[in-house]
Amino acid sequence: MNELEANLTALAERESVVRAWVHRHPDEELRQAARALPDGPLHGWTLGVKDVIDTFDLPTERGSPIYAGRQTVNDAACVALARRAGALVIGKTVTTEFALFTANVTTSPHDPTRSPGGSSSGSAAAVAAGMTRAAFGTQTVGSVIRPAAFCGVVGFKCTHQAVPMTGIATLAHSLDTLGWFTRSVDDAATLYRALSGAEAPSPDERRRRFGLYRAHQWPSAQPEQKQVLETAASALDAAGAQVIEIDPLPHLQDMFSASETIMAYESSRVFAWEREHHADLLDRRIHKLLTNGDRVTAAAYGDAKRAVAAAAETHDRWLIANEVDALVTPSAPGEAPLLATTGDSVFNRVWTLLGGPAAHLPTGRGPLGLPVGVQLTGRRWDDLDLLATAQFAETALADPERDRSTR
Repeated sequence: MNELEANLTALAERESVVRAWVHRHPDEELRQAARALPDGPLHGWTLGVKDVIDTFDLPTERGSPIYAGRQTVNDAACVALARRAGALVIGKTVTTEFALFTANVTTSPHDPTRSPGGSSSGSAAAVAAGMTRAAFGTQTVGSVIRPAAFCGVVGFKCTHQAVPMTGIATLAHSLDTLGWFTRSVDDAATLYRALSGAEAPSPDERRRRFGLYRAHQWPSAQPEQKQVLETAASALDAAGAQVIEIDPLPHLQDMFSASETIMAYESSRVFAWEREHHADLLDRRIHKLLTNGDRVTAAAYGDAKRAVAAAAETHDRWLIANEVDALVTPSAPGEAPLLATTGDSVFNRVWTLLGGPAAHLPTGRGPLGLPVGVQLTGRRWDDLDLLATAQFAETALADPERDRSTR
């Protein structure tokens, strides 16, 4: 059975429960399109597209009734690049409302009572359930890494603006970043190269150096997440890497609050039209975020932006000076919560704010049998190096149950 047929079989068997898709091309239409795909690094890959990313052939509704039936005449840049590289778009995956935090209909492929995470809910679940080889998501705070953690797949968020955001709905322009879900780091790296034009790096046999970083929010980690971080450190050491303990970094101390300030200020202005014309169709939690943003002054926003710029430069210099290839941090507080919530982005916020690349690696299971893993973060514009480091870590941290069907 070829990959497309395997995906369509998984869709037929699992979509009624997982509910990962909001719009999808008919099976026969996909089969016909697969016969005429251009050659390229993604030739024959099936692809899901988060429903905040424009596609010329399917609606983009942003998880909101305000945009029901909205259809563009063009693809977002990332979709056009993927199609040019040979990818086949299966359909549009479910997002939370405006890529924020209101849970939508998608369920975890591992347990239908559990959250797949958000906001890229459908994309992570579709890859985990075998419905597509890869899927696009977006991350403004933790909307790629956290769903990847809850669904047990590889998640990658590239450096801010490494891939153009043209045709992707804005939430907070300083933070919004493209990301994607795959079942291996190798696929994540191939997709990055296809979208960015970067060349594959030469083989690098140097000893990798990881910084074990429990972060300022460490008390939010559940026992299973704390344990998986310690286990990962031991496995990396056993695989020949150097693992060093990192104390809380002073230049990151105020970044959590800076992220909240910037997101609130920017989103309250991004949604000016929706608030004016369709306030009654916005979730109450979105109203709260936007109202908080109204209270942020331009001066406070400017201060936060300057502080972030300084911290990002300091962080890059720190990684270079200490020869750290990646920080190893929690991806999420623990296993996936119940469906009423999409989970907490407490361990993702600062890394998104700094603008560097981040990857989630699934490494095992928690006490409920649900996926857990670790997050790797790196230096801005060193995406390929982080991905190479993640490939080393993927082998060292291999979960023997990772490729087991979740049926």
